[in-house]
Amino acid sequence: MSLNNCCAMAAGFILAAPLAAYGGSLECHGTIVSPGDTEKQLLETCGNPTSRNGADWTYAVPGSQPVLVTLGNGVVMFIRDVDEASDSAESPLGDHP
Repeated sequence: MSLNNCCAMAAGFILAAPLAAYGGSLECHGTIVSPGDTEKQLLETCGNPTSRNGADWTYAVPGSQPVLVTLGNGVVMFIRDVDEASDSAESPLGDHP
């Protein structure tokens, strides 16, 4: 492995680590979606959301509480239960389209 590849991997781990602190995960069809995954990965894994409100997408998971996924720049930023999200009137990203 070249030094450039090693440094790029290390930088990726360092940048991704804080993302994991921003929320839970979502399981669809036996695959886990987590903060840091792309919008494309989310759609491929879980399909279209039940509803969309700008960057906030709601998924109704059978046998579980609905889950709110917040996207930012095409990346999953936050995953939380809808009940938890409704406790806070604001999105964790503030105002967004």
